[in-house]
Formats: sequence, structure tokens, C-alpha cells
Amino acid sequence: MIQSVLPQLSFSFYRHQGIRADFSGGQITSDAGLLPLRAFDQRHHLSYDWAALLRDGRQEDRVRHDSRALLRQRLYQIVAGYEDANDADRLRHDPLLQIIADEKLGDALGSQPTLSRWENSTAARDLVHLSDTWCQQFIRLCGDQVRQRGEILLDLDSTDDPTYGQQQLSFFNGAYGQHMYHPMLIFERHTGCLLAARLRPGNASSHARIVPMLLRLVPRLQAAFPQVTIQLRGDAGFALPLLYKFCEFFDIEYAIGIPANCVFQQRAEPLQKQLKRRYRRTQVPQRGFSSFRHRARSWPRQRRIGYKAEHSASGTNLRFVVTNCAGRASQVFAFYNDRGECENRIEEFKNGFRADRLSCHRFLANAFRLLLHGAAYNLVNFFRHQLPSPWRSAQIETLRAQLFKIGARVRQTARCIRIHLATGWPFQDLFRSVALAVNSS
Repeated sequence: MIQSVLPQLSFSFYRHQGIRADFSGGQITSDAGLLPLRAFDQRHHLSYDWAALLRDGRQEDRVRHDSRALLRQRLYQIVAGYEDANDADRLRHDPLLQIIADEKLGDALGSQPTLSRWENSTAARDLVHLSDTWCQQFIRLCGDQVRQRGEILLDLDSTDDPTYGQQQLSFFNGAYGQHMYHPMLIFERHTGCLLAARLRPGNASSHARIVPMLLRLVPRLQAAFPQVTIQLRGDAGFALPLLYKFCEFFDIEYAIGIPANCVFQQRAEPLQKQLKRRYRRTQVPQRGFSSFRHRARSWPRQRRIGYKAEHSASGTNLRFVVTNCAGRASQVFAFYNDRGECENRIEEFKNGFRADRLSCHRFLANAFRLLLHGAAYNLVNFFRHQLPSPWRSAQIETLRAQLFKIGARVRQTARCIRIHLATGWPFQDLFRSVALAVNSS
């Protein structure tokens, strides 16, 4: 009956038989691989805790989809690669996403207007509390790793988020040469967890609001891990005396880039001349490290300045860091230069999870969107730690291609919902091992 009513498409390239296609396959999804991720989420009640902090400002008598369902819908759409709220109009009938959001199979999920109203209804206080839960979940899920390693390494960085149109607090930033927002991010190096994120106006300096963010984060970490060393790294944009004092007050080991000035260059001149003579003699690029004590006028005491001098055919290159770390200057720079890993995390956060899709008019709604993308990132990052060893460093694009994106048919019976995964899918063993690990952890 259905076959005679639905239009059929014919293809003639296959020489063995004719091909007929129609849209009568039933409930089909392309994202069945999200099931182990949702099971992990349920076991550790991650999205449940996030949703509990969001007060719904919508009119209660007109609400069909509660905050928990909308939060899960948005999070898992972002994880699956559908980062824009507009995608909800096409995906609200997807059977797998309905299951993920814990809605009845066949009941449509929230539409784009519903999600937009929800995103615009959040309060600033709720966003602060939502960001705070990332630290609590890091302590709970990564605590054993931290105690075994004996250190927490905080990487600070800001990034650009270009803006378009009349968006609140979008300003021109001379350093980036564009109108933008200027988000601040704090990652933990060893686990890759995003511990804090804050959306800032486009004209904010790199270090703006970093101390208040750390003040909400560091005491919690020290209370949970009193015997663990906390270290901190940041580029020259964070050369802020108040940040040095903060780190010293809380016994944090830090290495922060600091711009060169005439005093620093004068102190580095002897090593610089030595390397220049050595290069002239050998024609081989030279590099040296050293450090000295220095007290600026605004500093209450002397601090250690480490520097790296290089000389090659292109001339001399000098780099300086202010630090309280012990050890040779070369070791301090090796520690500082490893902060490039933070750039990889930001790249995945922005490009893999599309955290730069902050296209609402209201600044507060965009701040909430940034946290939604951050929550999606952390959900996947916590989940990565449960995967077999080769997959724990896999980027989100790899996880989508080899785990999350599985074609399946969804069939509801009187006793259960059956999901028939694609028979020819090449990563069945990975899916089985992940599903077993999640259910047994």
C-alpha cells in the first residue's frame, strides 16, 4: 500500500539489477553512536546537574519542553555536529535525539524558536553556577588521576570570536583587527578539561577578569586536593602584577610571558653578544637560556625573570617569562613552551564544537551559548577517558566519524525500543568495547 503511494526513485548504474528507492524506511537515524555517551552522562548525572542549575524564566503554563530536555537536545546536537539552533527544525523528529532527550518516541523536540526563547531566558547568576559545576565534576571524575599525578596544570588563554550585525557588547579589537567577542578559557593540561569559560566584550584586554575567575576556581581545587601542586601558565597577555600576587598568595607555581623592555634587554645583552660571536664563528643557529632577579616599581619584591636568546641568519630573538618556578632557565622555558597544547584544545573547542557560533543579539544569551558548547566539550572529554587507550586522545571529528555517526533503524515494541545498527559498519568492535566499559564503570 505504502509502496504504491510513495513516489519511487530509479537508478540504472548498477548492472546486476535495477534500483528503486523511496522514503518508507521508517524511523532511521544517523547518530546512533551517541547511545554510549548518553549512558555515560546518565551514570555520572552530568547534564542532570547542569539542568538543575538553570531557572526557567518562560511562562510555565506555555512550556511544553522543560529545561532538562532542551539542554540535552542542544548538547547532543552540538556533539553530533549540529551546532546551530536552526538545525533543531530538521532534527526535532529524529528518533535517536528524542531518546537522548528522554522524551517519548514520536514526540517532537523543541523547535528553533523554542530553543532561542530558552537561551534568552537565563539569568547571569545561573551562568556562573553552571561554570562552577565543571570544577566540581572535574574533581569527582578526574580526582584519582590528579592524586596519582600529584599536580594540576592550569593553562590560561583568550581567543577571538568574530561578531556580525548588531550584537550587544561587540566591539572592535585592535589586536585582532575585527569586531568580536573576547572569551576567556581555563583548561587543565593533563586531562584536557575546560574548568572555566567567560564571554567578555570585544574590547576587553587579554587578562581582564582572570583573577576573579581563578578566585572561584583555585580555592575549590586546593580544598579537594590539599597535597597536590597547582601550576599555571599564560602568555604575555597575562603579564599582570595582580596575577603574580594571586599565584604567590595561593602557592601556585607560575610561568607567564612578559613583554621585553630596555631593562630586560640590557640584562640579556651579554648572552646575546656571546651567541652572536658564536654564530659568526660556526654559522650554526645558537640558543641560550638564563635568568636574573628584577623588581619593577609596582612590584613589592623581586621576581625571577627567565629569558631565551636566539641568534641566526635572521638576527636575534629574545623571549622573557616571569616565574617563581625552581630549576634551570631552560627547564622553565620547556615548561612554558608546552602551553602550545592549550592552543590545540582551543582549536578543537572552536572548530570541532563550533564554540564561535554566538549569533544571538543579547550578550547574556551568547554567554549562555558559550557555556553550552563548553558543557558539550567537557561531556565528550570526560567520556574520552573511558575509551580504550588509543582513543583517549582522539579529536571530536574522529569520534564523530568512527563512533557517534552510525546509521540505525529505531523500532518500538511493546516491551522495549530496539535499535538496529548498520550491519556493515566498520567500527563495531570499538562500539561494543565502549558500550561495555560505560555500563560496567
